[in-house]
Amino acid sequence: MQAIENLTLLSGTVLARKPHPELPDYDVVTLQVDGAEPVEGRANLLRERAGGAVELTVRRALLGSAQKDARLRCRAKLTPDGAMCERHPAAGTFEVTP
Repeated sequence: MQAIENLTLLSGTVLARKPHPELPDYDVVTLQVDGAEPVEGRANLLRERAGGAVELTVRRALLGSAQKDARLRCRAKLTPDGAMCERHPAAGTFEVTP
């Protein structure tokens, strides 16, 4: 089975944050999704999450000290293990504000 190249620009409010159980440099963020916009040339497999919550795997270094109620904007893809923000986002594609 071939993976579908997908990427979605997600934005929303952090509801919770915890260490990832298997990936030492990552956290799992529960995000209340306000927006799930398409990224040109990629399938938007996370569009149906708008208005609901999603668990996102995010590299800890990108999150800084962000906690509950922070705003997060990132490009994420749907993987066999769940949704994951880009590991090394391009300038202007990842933002977290307290």
